[in-house]
Amino acid sequence: MENYAGTFNPDLQLTDFDHSLLAAYGREIMLANHIHDRSALMPVAMQFGMTAQTDVACDEWMSSSPIYNVRNRRFLNITGDDVSVALKSLQVDIGAPHNFLNFHYDLVSGEEGYFWTSTCGPYLHVRAISNADEALETQICHHMEDPTFDATVMAVNPLMRCRPVYRPPYIDTPVPEKGPCKWQVAIQRDIGLVEDCPNLDKVQRSLAANFEFSQPVLNGDGLPDYSGAFQRDFCLEDLDHAKLALLCKEFMLHVLLLNYACYTAIAERFGEDKVEPIEREQWAHLAPITVYRLRRTFGIEGDDMGAILKVLQLNPFLPQEYFSVGFEQVSATEGYMWLTECAAWGEPVKRGIASLPLTHPQAPGFDALVHAVNAKGRVMLIEADALPECAAADDAVLAWKIVIDPAGEPVAQSEYANLVGADDLRRLDNRTHVYNYAYYDALESAG
Repeated sequence: MENYAGTFNPDLQLTDFDHSLLAAYGREIMLANHIHDRSALMPVAMQFGMTAQTDVACDEWMSSSPIYNVRNRRFLNITGDDVSVALKSLQVDIGAPHNFLNFHYDLVSGEEGYFWTSTCGPYLHVRAISNADEALETQICHHMEDPTFDATVMAVNPLMRCRPVYRPPYIDTPVPEKGPCKWQVAIQRDIGLVEDCPNLDKVQRSLAANFEFSQPVLNGDGLPDYSGAFQRDFCLEDLDHAKLALLCKEFMLHVLLLNYACYTAIAERFGEDKVEPIEREQWAHLAPITVYRLRRTFGIEGDDMGAILKVLQLNPFLPQEYFSVGFEQVSATEGYMWLTECAAWGEPVKRGIASLPLTHPQAPGFDALVHAVNAKGRVMLIEADALPECAAADDAVLAWKIVIDPAGEPVAQSEYANLVGADDLRRLDNRTHVYNYAYYDALESAG
C-alpha cells in the first residue's frame, strides 16, 4: 500500500505499507516524541515556571533515554561500548527525529567522534517564538542538552561525554549557515562518574521498559540489523521491511517511555493530583497536529468513521502490541474500539497520556483525536458485551462506541493547538530523507 486512502481495514498490519511509506511513518513516530514534548512541557511551564519546565525535561530524558538506548542496541544487534556505538544509537534515537533535526556524523576513532545539526527544529521554534531570547536559547541548548546528551551516551559507556564545539545562543546574529550546533562525543578516561537520574529506576521497573515484541520473519530485502560498520548516512529505508515495521512499534514504545518518565517527574515534583489535568491538556494540544500529519503521510481523507478509525489505528501514542486494540466500522457514522488483556492493561503504575484509556476509560483522552478528525465525533464507554457480533472481541476488557452526531455541537479546538502544531511542523515532509554531507563538508573546508 502506497497510502491508506482506500477503505478502512480492521486487520491492517504495518507490513502492508510500501517500504518508503513505512520509513516515513517511522520518522513520523520519531517526530511524535517532539510533539509530545511541546504539548506536555508547555502546561508545566505555564503552571510552575520555566525552571520547572527545564527540571521536568531533564528528568524525562535522563530517566528514559538510557532505557530505550539499550533497547535500540539490542534490537539492532549493535554491540560494543566505543564512540561508533554511541553514534549508531543517536541515528535511531527518537530524540533526534530525522528531517526535523538533521543530525550528521563524523567518526574519527573508537574514542572520538562528532555530530552536528544542519537544521534543528526545536531550537528554531524556540528562537522564532521568543524573538531570539538569550535566556530561552540558553535554556534549551545548555541547561537541557548538557545533562541529557551526557545521559544518552553514558548509557553506552559511563566514561563517554558530549561536549559542545559551538552552539547557541546567537544574539543579534544569524544562525550559522552550517547549522546551529556541533558536539564532540569522546571517551574521557580522567573524568569522574555521575549518578543516574533518581527516576530512572522507577521507569526501568515498568512493564513497558521490559516489554518484548514478537519477532517477525525477515524478508531479506534490507539490513537485518546494524551490526556492521558505522554508516555515516544510515537511514530507516536501509532496514529489512519486516525489521522496519517492528522498529516503528519500538519507536512508539520509546515515545511512551518518555511520556511515562515525564509524568513520573511531574508526580514526584508537584504531586499526583497534577498529573491527570496535564494529561488531558496534552491530548487536546497535540491531537490536531497529530491528525494533520497522519492524514498527510497516509493520504487519509474525509471526516467519516473510516477516517476516524484509520487515525486511531495509526495513533503513535498507543504502542502496538504493548496495547492490544481492535477496531470495527459499522457504518459511516458508527464504529467501535476495544482493548484486550495486554501489557498496558497489566502495568502496575500507569503514567502518561497512554494511561488515560485505562485509568479513566469514560474520558479516554484519545477522544481528542476523534474530535480532530470530526468535531462532532463522540466516544462513549460501553460494556464489552455490548460490542456488535462483527467485532469478534469476546475477550475485551474495555470497549468504546464511536459515533458522529450530525446534530451535536462541535468540540472546540484547544487554544494552544496552533502553537504545538506551528508552521514548522506543518511544512515538514517525512516522505523522503536525504543527507547532504557534500554541502556541509564544503562549508567546513571554506571555514
